[in-house]
Amino acid sequence: MMTGATNMNIELSSMIDNELEEGGQQALLVALHSEKELRAAWDTYILIGDSLRASPELATDFTASVINALRAEPTILAIHPRKSPPILRSVAALAASLAGVAVVGWLALSPPATPTSTPAIAKATRPLPAPASERMQEYLMAHQTYSPSSRIQGGSSYIRTVSGSR
Repeated sequence: MMTGATNMNIELSSMIDNELEEGGQQALLVALHSEKELRAAWDTYILIGDSLRASPELATDFTASVINALRAEPTILAIHPRKSPPILRSVAALAASLAGVAVVGWLALSPPATPTSTPAIAKATRPLPAPASERMQEYLMAHQTYSPSSRIQGGSSYIRTVSGSR
């Protein structure tokens, strides 16, 4: 028992071989425009037929045409940048390293800037909350069981923080 798709493929093959009657050709051409699978079969059958007949379109040497097209393209010449001598590059690297060390040293060794006058915001007075150290001690004691400890830390797991309250 043949399915509809198989029957259409047989009719398609017959039409390509010019063996299908004219009434069937019209219906098959309409189906070719609407069905993708039938169109794919058409493409395959045409390629097979061209291969069997050794069609000159398939025997084209693409390599020669690509090489000829590349030869026809203009040559673009780019100027290569001049490279500096190795000694000059090493001196430039040394100078950059010294400049970096000088900046880091200057920032590390310069005294902190002292403000000459206090800003207006700092002059405002407000009541002070409980000392931060007491609140921090309470926090640390409450969360001590969750703190990481390992043998790498040495004796820090045996040290306890003690604070006094008034």
